[in-house]
Amino acid sequence: MLVGMTNLRLWLPALAGPLIVTLGLLDLHSAPFVFLFYHVILCLLVPALVARRDGRSLAVHLRELGLARRGLQASLALGLVSALAPPAAYMLLPQAFPDTARLQAALGDWGLATTAPGSFLFFMAVVNGPAEELFWRGWLLRSPATGRGAKVLLAMLFTSYHAVTIGRLAPSTGAAALLVAGVFGAAIFWTWTRVRWQSVWPALLSHTGATCGYLFICAQLLDRG
Repeated sequence: MLVGMTNLRLWLPALAGPLIVTLGLLDLHSAPFVFLFYHVILCLLVPALVARRDGRSLAVHLRELGLARRGLQASLALGLVSALAPPAAYMLLPQAFPDTARLQAALGDWGLATTAPGSFLFFMAVVNGPAEELFWRGWLLRSPATGRGAKVLLAMLFTSYHAVTIGRLAPSTGAAALLVAGVFGAAIFWTWTRVRWQSVWPALLSHTGATCGYLFICAQLLDRG
């Protein structure tokens, strides 16, 4: 059940992700630091460099990440449903989301512009979901031998650093707990789709859709400010 638990090539990068995000947001107060060192370098560049070092071609590397044609129809459907889910949740439970002042304060604390957040919104919409899924469900789950316990622990590590941002944005402890549970549930579901279709596309498009849906709400809140 715990196959892969002692594999340093799996766990060192998996632990590096939460550490970089926590350092960048809580200590350095710099989301741009996170964007560069977590999203670009750790999630995208490191896996490519490891593949090159090991002598694997770009085509082989992309196949290992799960960029296969399998599950594309399901991926598109999941992306659409995931994009609609945050606005629907906001309509039903607006008290679980930050108000404009809280959102502006959080973005300012992370070194992001609050009056013209276009660059931040664009980066999150285009890079965040794909980079994270290619790393967490693509690269780290590239081995079919990764056991069930390891998959759950990876989902927990993925959730851990989201708790940092959620804790800053959520208006209450209950809302934070609900959102953190939602992230963990999504991580487990995206892991299941990776195994089910042997493809990263369902997780990638679902994650991207969810991010875009949440960013739509953030954009509306910032417009009010």
